[in-house]
Amino acid sequence: MLRHPPRTNPRMPHDRNPEGPMTRRKVLYIGGTGRTGSTILDQLLGQFPAFFSGGEMSFFWSRGILANAICACGEPVRTCPIWEHSIANVTDSPDVTADQMVELRGRFWSIHTFAMIIPGFARTRMRQIRDLPQTMQRLYGSVLDDQHAKVFVDSSKEPHFSYILREGSNLDIRFLHLVRDPRAVGRSWQRIKPEFGLPTNVNMERRTSTVAAAYYMFSDVMSEVFWQSRGSRYAFLRYADFAENPAAILSAIGEFVDESIDPDSVLDGKSFEAGPIHTSWGNPNRVGRTTLSIRADEAWRSELSRKDKIILTVLTLPLVLRYGYPIRPSGKRLAPRSSRLRAADLSQVHSAH
Repeated sequence: MLRHPPRTNPRMPHDRNPEGPMTRRKVLYIGGTGRTGSTILDQLLGQFPAFFSGGEMSFFWSRGILANAICACGEPVRTCPIWEHSIANVTDSPDVTADQMVELRGRFWSIHTFAMIIPGFARTRMRQIRDLPQTMQRLYGSVLDDQHAKVFVDSSKEPHFSYILREGSNLDIRFLHLVRDPRAVGRSWQRIKPEFGLPTNVNMERRTSTVAAAYYMFSDVMSEVFWQSRGSRYAFLRYADFAENPAAILSAIGEFVDESIDPDSVLDGKSFEAGPIHTSWGNPNRVGRTTLSIRADEAWRSELSRKDKIILTVLTLPLVLRYGYPIRPSGKRLAPRSSRLRAADLSQVHSAH
């Protein structure tokens, strides 16, 4: 059963915080669409003392508990020493709680964001799923306490899940909108990749170029809709800019979340030796990695068929232009066209310094 502390104000924290009851827990939420390089960024940040690499927490209960997913440390999530202790702080019955959380999450899925134009829909739905963000807040808080960390990195990407956390908890969420060239994203979805993160012998989901483009447009547009008006709580980053100068981007991320990051303490050029990592879900390559390299995957330029290049370019053209990507594969990357995106762009922030 869920362990509910006494409630006085639904917006007050429900987790133990050694820094005082009014201190809000920081969550760096990496948002956008899939196949953007979020897992390696998540795990890189987890190498710094102030950060904990949590992985895609929107799938924590469905994958981590019910599907017995493998933690990045190599142990099942439910028996990983880090997660096992924090789960016990949240519930006495992990499987029962997992069923409850999955059911609640299903009541506010991505498809439901279209219904948010209906007056009162979001408010009513958030009341119905209140236990989901409150439970996640307690889980994040327990992990941060145990690891003596300040920032929980959640690379769920799903914009609607970030909305659930923001509106249903007292977490201090900083939304990092991570994007990648849609042609690179489309090619990544085509590849056959074994799902090492599950105990069963299955492959990761694959998507056609049309489906990948639809997800790209929806997720990135909704990321801006939910967060761009949040000022200092929103930052924009293209993966290619991160791969080009990871040290500068790390410093900018530190400023974004108000925590100091010394890139040289972890990075060796564009690679790093990974210490203990407990990323719960994400790219299956997260499991058992020791040396990680940051690189811009440009294979799509030669591997993607002409037909798929046309489909992905045409269907995502508004964002291709908005994010400064070239229409032709041989073109050069430009600064984002939107002044609001340029103001939030971590690579631009660094260059301004």
